[in-house]
Amino acid sequence: MSEFSIQDAAFTGFRVVREHPKALAIWTLYALALSLVITAIVVGAMGPDFARLMDVKSRQQETVAETLALFRHLAPGYAMAIAVGLVSNAILGAAMIRAVLRPDDDRLGFLRLGADELRQLGLGVLTVLVFLTAYLSFAIVAGIAATIVGAVVKAAAALFSVLLVLAVGSAMVFLGVRLSLAPALTFDRSRIDLFGSWTLTRGRFWPLFGTYLLTIALIAVVYLLCLLVIYAVGAVLGVNGSAATGPDLQSMKTYFTPWLLVQTVLGAGASALVWPVLLTPPTAIYRSLAPSGATAADVFS
Repeated sequence: MSEFSIQDAAFTGFRVVREHPKALAIWTLYALALSLVITAIVVGAMGPDFARLMDVKSRQQETVAETLALFRHLAPGYAMAIAVGLVSNAILGAAMIRAVLRPDDDRLGFLRLGADELRQLGLGVLTVLVFLTAYLSFAIVAGIAATIVGAVVKAAAALFSVLLVLAVGSAMVFLGVRLSLAPALTFDRSRIDLFGSWTLTRGRFWPLFGTYLLTIALIAVVYLLCLLVIYAVGAVLGVNGSAATGPDLQSMKTYFTPWLLVQTVLGAGASALVWPVLLTPPTAIYRSLAPSGATAADVFS
């Protein structure tokens, strides 16, 4: 009952890159800009406090008060980084869906900032809340069950706890797979629809899971190849391991060494390659199961 090709869906991102090379260049510039913004937040708003936190952690007489005070100072930076991440995910998610469902609308590398992106942002926030609620619910039930079993059969407590951890993890994976078509569904129907994916994926868990496993394997290959390129460039430039690691977070000037600038640019190119491979398969699956323009009755009958 899969009604879609696992292999074709998993390789959708590569086809998008091949058919839209200009979009890849624009995504690289976007990734570079995003990296600089995140760096400015981390280094500018959080860097000195991070350094102090590491110093506190390294001391023998670490105090809870010192640690909590530093975390309070870091909180605004974390909040800004999370906000930028959510907005960026909405923009990228909509762009990758657009690349699959509307391949002719390729100006600006499919990147926009409009109603589609706002709906993706709302869907992202709703998804986070649902997953947090589900995880806490599973964890509470698992904790109660582990306590009861531990009190009755102490010898089996450790094994039962491991099984519960696996069960909670499996439940979260199942939930993620069943809700994975929500972004494409929301984009196509022009309204936030998280749980419509549950109906659309009924009876199709294993083909979907297989597609996402293959996608993860492809991402790993792309990521490793990108790392090899970065290391090769470092070797050509004569950068040793110590120079390529451990950036100084005290200020933007000390953070951006020449080699780190090169790494940032190369990393942006790697991100631009990984994004379509990661984000387009669910939309390709959605397109096969519910072609754009299908009515709600057709999709959810």
